[in-house]
Amino acid sequence: MLQKAIAMKIHSRGGVGVYTDYRENIIVDHDHPALAWKANKDRFGPELFRSAVQAAFPRGLPRIGSEHSEDALSWNLFRSLQLEKKLALVGDFAAPRAHFCAVYFWGRAAHLLSEQIDPEIQDILNEMEPWGKNGAGQQTETDVILRGKAHTIMIECKLGKPGETVKAWCRGSEGMRPEYREFLGKLQEQGTTLFSDSFDYDKDANRVYQLFRNYVLGAALSKKWNAEFSLVAIVNSLNCNLHGRSHVEEFCFFRSLLRDPSNAFLITWQQIWDRVRAEPELGALQTWLSNQPLLRL
Repeated sequence: MLQKAIAMKIHSRGGVGVYTDYRENIIVDHDHPALAWKANKDRFGPELFRSAVQAAFPRGLPRIGSEHSEDALSWNLFRSLQLEKKLALVGDFAAPRAHFCAVYFWGRAAHLLSEQIDPEIQDILNEMEPWGKNGAGQQTETDVILRGKAHTIMIECKLGKPGETVKAWCRGSEGMRPEYREFLGKLQEQGTTLFSDSFDYDKDANRVYQLFRNYVLGAALSKKWNAEFSLVAIVNSLNCNLHGRSHVEEFCFFRSLLRDPSNAFLITWQQIWDRVRAEPELGALQTWLSNQPLLRL
């Protein structure tokens, strides 16, 4: 009986549904090499499941197979929009009338059907985060990048349970690595100043860590790709940030740190849903999103 159940969906000790074959959680292009890479890299430990499941899956299970997976949500949404040529449904929040021809998931260009990170993104990461050079350690994995000839959008996705406070963008430990400060100095020498004079590197960058990294990476990519850039953060409107602050309040704090905040935007999955549900070509995506348990659409 266990083997039959394992072929479909099981539940963690906390009651979250997880597909043992992560592809069951993917509605489009489920055999893509980038997905296989992500599934192998990010896994739940076997201790999160009952003993019979641990015995059957001693390496645990891919996190992207979870019904609560942000990565599955990002892939199903943006890969569907790309294939249906409807990326403007999200892109227009930041860059109206811009045309986006490529989508990158975790630095990997979807249209290339490869698990390899884009070499230009890797080169920048090696300079910005040298401790992880060429995969030797953890480096920034931007959830989604929309790339066009004139504009690039860095997208940071957050989900989280309804009614809970979530650690959206802050760093897990205090302090900041010095290498980011050095990288900011190099950008400034090239004529790009990203943050205001009041920006406290160790304190403020730690508080908005994920936004900070993606914004800095976006600035460097915009110079390499000769394009403008924006940062878009997507959140669940049904929860809030740490310490009782709303996502809007915390994002406004991030924008207050920027020299020019006009290219930083906060939107919700619910706002995207309002656009997606009006598109008849996106029926499969609409069905999947309407059953996503954390969005309650």
